[in-house]
Amino acid sequence: MNRANLLDSRNGRFLTFGLLYVSEGIPYGFTSIAMVAFMRQEGLSLALIGTFVAALFLPWAFKWAWAPVIDLIKLHRFGGRKAWIVACTVMMIVTLLIAATVDSKAHFQLLLAMVVLNNVFCATQDVAIDSLAVSTLQADERGRGNGFMFAGQYLGIALGGGGAMFVNGRFGFEAALSGVAALLLLSLLFVVMFVRDPQADATLQRQAGVLGRLYHSMVSFVKEVYASFWQSGSGPKIGVAFALLPIGALALAYATLATIQVDYGLEDHQIAELTIYNTVAAAIGCAAGGWLGDRYGSKRTVAIAYALTALPTLLLAMQIAETGLQSVPMNLFYGIIVAHGLFFGMAFGVRNAIFMGMTNPAVAATQFTAFMGMSNIAISTGNYWQGIVAESMGYSAVLYLDALFAVLVILVIPFLRDREDAPAMEPVTAEPLLASE
Repeated sequence: MNRANLLDSRNGRFLTFGLLYVSEGIPYGFTSIAMVAFMRQEGLSLALIGTFVAALFLPWAFKWAWAPVIDLIKLHRFGGRKAWIVACTVMMIVTLLIAATVDSKAHFQLLLAMVVLNNVFCATQDVAIDSLAVSTLQADERGRGNGFMFAGQYLGIALGGGGAMFVNGRFGFEAALSGVAALLLLSLLFVVMFVRDPQADATLQRQAGVLGRLYHSMVSFVKEVYASFWQSGSGPKIGVAFALLPIGALALAYATLATIQVDYGLEDHQIAELTIYNTVAAAIGCAAGGWLGDRYGSKRTVAIAYALTALPTLLLAMQIAETGLQSVPMNLFYGIIVAHGLFFGMAFGVRNAIFMGMTNPAVAATQFTAFMGMSNIAISTGNYWQGIVAESMGYSAVLYLDALFAVLVILVIPFLRDREDAPAMEPVTAEPLLASE
C-alpha cells in the first residue's frame, strides 16, 4: 500500500519543505554557532575563526559545480530526488558520528575536516531539496513556501546551535555531536515514510549506448543552463549580481555573532538561551516575510527587511563605540540580537522566492543552486573580512561597515525581474538512460 505523499497538497508541501530545511539547519547551526563558540572559548583568534567559518561555507558556495549531477541522474527507480535526500542525510549522520569519536583536543584538525565533509553532504542534500521545491511549489506559494523553509532552517539552527551549546555545557562536546546525529535520524525517517518525488518514474529502464546518451544529455543540458541565465531576459542576469551581494546586514547572523557573545562574557547556557531566542525570532521572521512577500510583493518586502537589519546593527555599533562591548546592558544586548534575527529572517525567507521566479524548472537544481552558491560566496566573503576587521579595528567598525553595505544593496532590488521564456531548447529530461541510473 502506498503511503500518502505530503507533496500532493499545499499544506503538505509547506510542512514537508519546512521539515526538510530543519534537517539542513541542524548541522549548519552546530558548525557555525556551537563550533565557533567552542573555538573562541579555546582561545582561537577572531581572524582564524573568521577564516574557519569562511571555509565551512565553501561547499555551499560551490555546490553548483556538482548540482548538474542531480538534474541529469534522476535515480527514478530509487525514488528520484528523494533518493538523493536520503543518501545525503545518511552520510551527514555518518560523518557526525565519526566526528563524535574524535578527540577534539588531540585531533582538532581531523574534527574540523569531518565537519567540513559533513557540510559537503548537507549542501548536496540542499540541492536536491531545492530542485524538488522549485518543481512542486506553485507560483502563488513561493513566498510562503520559502518562509516555511527558512523558518524550518532557523528551527534547525536553534537545535543544532543553541541546543548543542546546552548539551555541550552539561554533558560534553561528544554528547552534543551525538544529539545532532539523532535529530538527523528522525528527519531521515520522515522523508522515507511521507515524501515521494512526483516526477519519479520507477518504470523507466536502463538503455544501451551509455556514453553517447550521456554526451547528448550533457550538451543539451549545458545549452539549457546557458539559456536560463543569459537568454531569459534581464532578471537572471541582474539576479547573479544580487546573489553575490550581502543579505542585508549579516554580521549579527554568523561568526561575528558567535564570537561577540563569548567576548561579551556569556556562558554556555546563556549563549544557548540567546541562540534559541534569536533563531525562534528568525523563524518567525521567515514566515512573516514569506506571507508579506506573497501579499505585497517580494521585492518590496526584501528592501524593507534589508533596511531593518541595519538598524539593530547600527545601534550595537554605537553602543560599543561609546561604552565598550562589556558595558552594553544585557537586556539591550539580547534585544538587539533578537531584533536583528527577526529582520534577517524576514529578508532571508522571502529573498529566495525572487530567485525561484528567475529559475527554469528544467534545470532547477543547477540554476537555483547557482544562485544559492553565489549567496554563500557573499556570506563566506563577509565572514572573512569581518574576522580580519574585528581583529584589527574592533567590533564597532565591523558593524558600521556591515550596516552601510546593507543599505547599498537595496539600490539593486528595483531592477530584479522574473525569468522570461528563453528560445526553445532540446529538453534535458528526455533521456531515460540517466533516469534509470
